Amino acid sequence: MTRSLAPAHPAWLQGLRCLGTGGAAWLRAFSTRPRFLALAAFLFAGDLKADPRLAWIPVDLTLLAGALVSGILGARWRRGARLPSRAGAALVGLWFLSFAPGLFQAVGSPYGIQKVATIYTFTLLSAVAPMLLLERDRDAGMILNAMAWFCLAITLSGLLGGARDTQEAQRLQAFGAGTISLGRASGLLFAYAALALAAAVPWPGLTFGIMVLAGVTALFSGSRGPILAALAVVALVFGAGRARLARNLPRLLGAGGLFLVLLAASLSLAPRGSLRRVEAFFHGQYGASEQYRKNALEACWDRVGDAPWGIGWAGFATQIDPERGVPRQYPHNLLAEVTLEAGWVCGAVTLLVLGAAVGAAWSVSARPGGRLVFAGTVFYLINAMVSGDVNDNRPLFMFIGCALALPSLPGAEEAP
Repeated sequence: MTRSLAPAHPAWLQGLRCLGTGGAAWLRAFSTRPRFLALAAFLFAGDLKADPRLAWIPVDLTLLAGALVSGILGARWRRGARLPSRAGAALVGLWFLSFAPGLFQAVGSPYGIQKVATIYTFTLLSAVAPMLLLERDRDAGMILNAMAWFCLAITLSGLLGGARDTQEAQRLQAFGAGTISLGRASGLLFAYAALALAAAVPWPGLTFGIMVLAGVTALFSGSRGPILAALAVVALVFGAGRARLARNLPRLLGAGGLFLVLLAASLSLAPRGSLRRVEAFFHGQYGASEQYRKNALEACWDRVGDAPWGIGWAGFATQIDPERGVPRQYPHNLLAEVTLEAGWVCGAVTLLVLGAAVGAAWSVSARPGGRLVFAGTVFYLINAMVSGDVNDNRPLFMFIGCALALPSLPGAEEAP
């Protein structure tokens, strides 16, 4: 046989091919589908629609994304898609039915009217949508992939926008997204990237870079709830052995150590207000924000005993607000809010639904998709206990729908 005299490919060409192959593998690992991108766009529309770069859109972004998701659900229903878990769907239906007592006494203010209308439209859609969109366990991972892309966009917007003055303190925030929204987006992205590093993800260095980016942004936002929630999720999933650490433990320990070094190096660049808030919190010092939440929670529970049927949606703003004149219209605690405004039955059903969702997500957390749903449920549940009103926590409702549906869906090994 004669040896081929064809010249070998240049090293730079081979390098480009390897780069392209690795990049394509990384993108495939974090791929998603249009229906899940539409769902993620709906969940994050409220954080994005105030961005002046989107001012050219003539329709409210949440309404537009919600209509798109509704159209997708209708098309899937006509093609034969059905609710995978009747028990889960019935539990969600019971939950929204328990909100009804708050309707009869709802405050007729603009906030009250908008709150009631949003509960039974956008928030209900958030809970039901995943039940019709999911087909198997891996679809849950695709939902998280879609959300991660939006979180990355918000995170980059926050970093590129730089520090902004928020009242008297300098804190990082993204266009259209306040400090809490930026903290939630970067916190979820940090937890998701950390979990991805525990898997056999291509280009772990790039995933680690995204984790560092998200962790630094969460710190710079100064939002303590998302930071604590992200750390709690990572510790819980890893500590409970749901991430299969044995094979990747050395790499994860090295990544954790390097992350702490880079985070410490970034402290000199952190906005002063954000750094003061985080330092004070971890030193056990509480400021006006923490004191308000404490006072609001105490005021809610003092009134709950005298209002078994609630005081009506948006009643907190007119009857309870412990700091009159301060524009805070809800107690920043989901359980206190629904129990106060919709009554004892609603509070009990809410506890039941939250417990069922966490339990269902934990039961499938050995699966890759189930593990991500468990992480997302716990992350947003912690945040719902310290910030936002019932409609601000639509991602939690979405993860509850995922958690209740996933045990009835096939895992990767069971899929056709």
